[in-house]
Amino acid sequence: MDGKFDICLTTYEGINICNAALKKHKWLYFVMDEAHKLKNKDSKISILSREIPARSRLLLTGTPLQNNLLELWALLNFMMPSVFSSSEDFQHWFVFGEDKAS
Repeated sequence: MDGKFDICLTTYEGINICNAALKKHKWLYFVMDEAHKLKNKDSKISILSREIPARSRLLLTGTPLQNNLLELWALLNFMMPSVFSSSEDFQHWFVFGEDKAS
């Protein structure tokens, strides 16, 4: 990877194989295919992918989200970690009715 690259387009396997090399560059765009594999914030792929520096991020997936706020938060946190930094805050934003008293 001696050249100048602006975009990184990768998959689960690419992150596992090339993680050390990918982290050495500050990417303008980081595009992750098979983004459904990032739904678990504690998975190896989710942790490794967050270590790759990029100005902008895009997720590609054909797998729909389930009715689970933490899965949605994990994907949003990957794309915009400064906005969606806390899963607890995110869940609190979507609690309605009597449960929001705390």
